[in-house]
Amino acid sequence: MKNLLRIFFIAYLLLFVHLSAQAQELHRILYGVSTSFSHLPVWVAQDTGLFAKNGLNIEPVQIRGGAVSTMAIMSGQSVLSGVGAGSVVAARVEGGDIVLLACPADLEPVYLIARPEIKSAAGLKGKAAGITRRNSSIHFYLRSALRMVGVDSDKEMTLLQLGGSPEITSALESGRIAAAALTIKDILPFMQRGWPVLVDLSKSDLVYPSSCVTSTRAFVKTDPKTVLAFLNAYVSAIHLIKKDQKLAERTLVKWLKAKASANLTKSIEAFVRLFKPVPNVPDQGIENILNDLARQRPVPKELFGHPELFRDNGPLERALPKS
Repeated sequence: MKNLLRIFFIAYLLLFVHLSAQAQELHRILYGVSTSFSHLPVWVAQDTGLFAKNGLNIEPVQIRGGAVSTMAIMSGQSVLSGVGAGSVVAARVEGGDIVLLACPADLEPVYLIARPEIKSAAGLKGKAAGITRRNSSIHFYLRSALRMVGVDSDKEMTLLQLGGSPEITSALESGRIAAAALTIKDILPFMQRGWPVLVDLSKSDLVYPSSCVTSTRAFVKTDPKTVLAFLNAYVSAIHLIKKDQKLAERTLVKWLKAKASANLTKSIEAFVRLFKPVPNVPDQGIENILNDLARQRPVPKELFGHPELFRDNGPLERALPKS
């Protein structure tokens, strides 16, 4: 009996040493995320072992604001990160080495909501609206939605940079701001109380990719294997999410420390419908962002009509299953 126990102990020890060595061999990468459901492919790929299967140890790190994630990439603190295309395009216009590699959706389910006392879009003029940071996805959504109802957010409203969706919803509740553009997970409680929804962007033809896989051209060139491994896992995770929504829900509950609820389920359904099996970077989205930037500041004319200056399709094409 003692000999048998000794054999089991040695076998367990050898297995532990093997697994520890295997974990140490994985390429560790800190990957910036926000609380957006668009980061689901990253969380699912980590939880289901898809990253580990591809030799990666991806550690999602909460970063508030696309501008901060963009700076982390260009400074070399992060080699891969999830960033809204608006921040990436703005940084590239300024000459930064940053490139879009994959975008899970062409648009998030976003709504422009106003406080109950606002009777029409015209009532927003002279009021304040909340955004996370300038040139963030939420800032782009807000400007676009307000233009649809005839309001110039930069000239006719005061924009407050509040840091994140919890701060925006709190400011909306308190009356500090009169309107905001929020994704479905944050908007549902307001909708259920009858607050006015002025624009449903998901019913528009707007294209704006958020939470895109982003890196530098230098890293893509020097370490193509890591980029390919990441995108392999990322694409596989999207397929899993579209196949098993319950898996997506469990993943969100874990990573966002949320509670399972009917609203959470509705929010996930909305995002999953928008996820693309092939998460290509939409050229129209890049053009939309350039046009939006040009309304705020000068943008060199030679940048328009050349999406390849802002995205690299090569790695994703190599990651897709061959038919």
